[in-house]
Amino acid sequence: MTVTPERLSAEDALILGLESGTVRGHTCKVIVLEGEHDVEEVRAELDRRLTAAPRLRQRVESRPGGPVWVDDPEFAVSRHVAAGGAAVQADLCRLVGEAMAAPLDRSRPLWAMEVISPLGERRTALVWRIHHAMADGTTAMRMLRSVLLEPVHDDAPAVPRPSPPAGAVPPPHSAATLPAVLGRELARRGAASPLDHRVGSRREVAFVDAPLEKLRSIGHAAPERATVNDVVLAAVAGGLRDWLERLGAPREGLRLKVPVSLHRQDEGDLANRDSFMFVDLPLAEPDPVDRLVAIVRETRRRKLCHDAQTLDRFFRDLSHLSGSLERFAEHWAMSPRVFTLNVSNVPGPRGEQRILGSRVLELHSLAEVAHRHALRVAVVSAVERVSFGLCADPDVVGDLEVIADGIERALAELNAAVCRRP
Repeated sequence: MTVTPERLSAEDALILGLESGTVRGHTCKVIVLEGEHDVEEVRAELDRRLTAAPRLRQRVESRPGGPVWVDDPEFAVSRHVAAGGAAVQADLCRLVGEAMAAPLDRSRPLWAMEVISPLGERRTALVWRIHHAMADGTTAMRMLRSVLLEPVHDDAPAVPRPSPPAGAVPPPHSAATLPAVLGRELARRGAASPLDHRVGSRREVAFVDAPLEKLRSIGHAAPERATVNDVVLAAVAGGLRDWLERLGAPREGLRLKVPVSLHRQDEGDLANRDSFMFVDLPLAEPDPVDRLVAIVRETRRRKLCHDAQTLDRFFRDLSHLSGSLERFAEHWAMSPRVFTLNVSNVPGPRGEQRILGSRVLELHSLAEVAHRHALRVAVVSAVERVSFGLCADPDVVGDLEVIADGIERALAELNAAVCRRP
């Protein structure tokens, strides 16, 4: 069935345009399964189920009025799903890093998958790259469930669709509230950091995995009630603190950009629908619990003031007023002095999951770095685990394992500290 060409949303087109030179535009899901599955099995399963995600059969075509999604008349699953050969677990990060460094073919639908099998101990890894213009974290999880997952529990949610908490509908921004939000979020107050360098073409990745219940327990036992995402940010802060100490670099003035999903239950399947807020990192604070409390207070304030929703409305209003003003504001918001690195956190499928009849053992997520932001952290919670996916330019970051080990250590320190507090 031929679908009428659909114009990319302004947000999707902006993301597509950010890919240039050595910066790629894709994200990546790494799925480790029990058992050995060859590429033909995966191709057959996708071929059977891709009608549930028609965007995966469409490519981007340039038109005078802007880029549009069009059906790819030459689409074939075999052009997108390739055999990655056999590997051992120790090689997985290297193979995924090579995949993250390779651009997707703009003449085809913007996704590709490698099937690595066997992956030692009779396992299979699926390395699935999807362009960010096609799907943000929430949309990618929806696609994953539509075309691959076979949920064991019927009561598991079909897709992760975050909804604002009760009473959290933001008031329209006004002359009185907007300056405070812009000053809090977009003030250019971040310090120079070792991550602020031109990004090259190589990529290195690392994963840190922890039980979801461990992060929940830390949040519940903290002196001030913390969400799982607060604990995630505190763990990343611990990893960065260790790395900066190794470098002998200052620990003040680093800020995280935290995407906030604005997807709603009643909307269509938009590729990208999120905003963001910024969180100052208390890296000079040696106590891990005090760092967590400082982060809790920052995120709570930004949520209560509806910063993410106000920023979303601000940028949308600018797009109606002036394209040049919108571009200037977007460029400003990407400054390394406004934020240091991006840390996203997306809920994945709950409960036991299967693909091709085999249990999903691990689910990791990665996102590409950006100009002058040489490290990116993508977090996903799935199958009762939380995975921190780190992607970096190794020529800028180096010692990525120091950050990964620091995240793991920060979680252990938080767990030990909150458990012994009265």
